[in-house]
Amino acid sequence: MFKKFASTQSLKKNAFDPLIADQQPPESCGYGMRTLKLTKSLEKIEIRHALKPGVESVIQVTSILRAIVPQITMDILRVQKRNFDTGMLVNADGKSVQVDINQKTIFAQKGPALAMKIEKCMQCQHYPFSVLLEKGGRIEFIAPNYSTFKEWINGLNCLVKNKKNLSKMKTKIETYSI
Repeated sequence: MFKKFASTQSLKKNAFDPLIADQQPPESCGYGMRTLKLTKSLEKIEIRHALKPGVESVIQVTSILRAIVPQITMDILRVQKRNFDTGMLVNADGKSVQVDINQKTIFAQKGPALAMKIEKCMQCQHYPFSVLLEKGGRIEFIAPNYSTFKEWINGLNCLVKNKKNLSKMKTKIETYSI
């Protein structure tokens, strides 16, 4: 069973920016903790509020088109993925930026603004992403850490890739279950 924590967003709140999460946490933007679970029938994902009983809503697996990772999340991952021991980063523009680890200073053509953004990206703990649905809808999520983000993206990609095989998997699971 697939069970992880995620957050969903109300459309009436401000957009969440992971770079200023210390000043404006996800909760202030309308996100709340949810538990998502793939049902045994492999046909739907149930969304439950973390502190309330019952199913809040349901996503049909057949209606999921793909996971969408926004540019800000890709930028954060790109910065965090770079090895600071080498002393070089590549910014979003594709230009090399030299990093002095000991003094925590960044020398770049764009100056202190880029240094500030790289520092905020390195400290980022939240990773926004979306699930695109068949009828034009989209559900926004925020993973509370990198490992949860990676599990969600890999899980959603696997689910979408094997959508046509789910009925076969369901019968095999039922056959071999006691």
